[in-house]
Amino acid sequence: MSFESPTRLEKIAFRIEWNLSGPLIAPYLKGLGLQGDETVLEVGCGGGAVTRHLARLLPHGRVIGVDPSAYWVEHARGRLRRVRNVALFVGDVLSADISPESLDAALFHYVLHDIPAADRPTTLARIEELLKPGGRLFLREPTREAHGMRPDKIRGLLSSVGLREEQAHEKKAFLLGAQLHGIFRKV
Repeated sequence: MSFESPTRLEKIAFRIEWNLSGPLIAPYLKGLGLQGDETVLEVGCGGGAVTRHLARLLPHGRVIGVDPSAYWVEHARGRLRRVRNVALFVGDVLSADISPESLDAALFHYVLHDIPAADRPTTLARIEELLKPGGRLFLREPTREAHGMRPDKIRGLLSSVGLREEQAHEKKAFLLGAQLHGIFRKV
C-alpha cells in the first residue's frame, strides 16, 4: 500500500473497510476490557476506521492516534471531526509529544509488521516508557509468512522491552487469516 499517495483501488478498499469495520472491529475492541476512562494510544491510526470504534468505548477517556501518513491522518481528521475525545497526529511514536507514563494502554492493530524491523525494538521500548505502571499493550497482528510476523518474534520483541504477556492466542479470522491477539502488561 502507498501510504502517502494511495491508488484509487486502495481508496475504495478503505471505504469498504470504513463501512464494514463495525462488525469486524467492535467485538474485538469490546473484548479488551476497557473501563471507558482510559487514555489509549492507537499506533498507526491510518484513516480512523478503528479509531472511531475505540473512541466510542472511551466516553470519559481519550484516544491519541499517531500515523506517519499525512494523507491518512487528514482523512481521519475529516471523518472524525465531530468526535471530541480523539486527537490525531502525523508522525511516529518516537516523535510524538507524549509524556512518559501517561498512557493507560496502547493499541497495535495490524501495524507492527509495517514498522521496519530495525525500528521495532526502539518503537516498542518507547511504548513501554509511555505506559503507566500496569499499563497494557493490545495487539492484533497478522502472522502469515507472506504478510505479518511469526508469533514467537512478536512475543520475543515485547518481552525484550519489559512487556509481560498477560494473554495471547493465535487464531484464524475470516478474510484476515492467521493472526495473534494479545494483551501485554508493563511490569
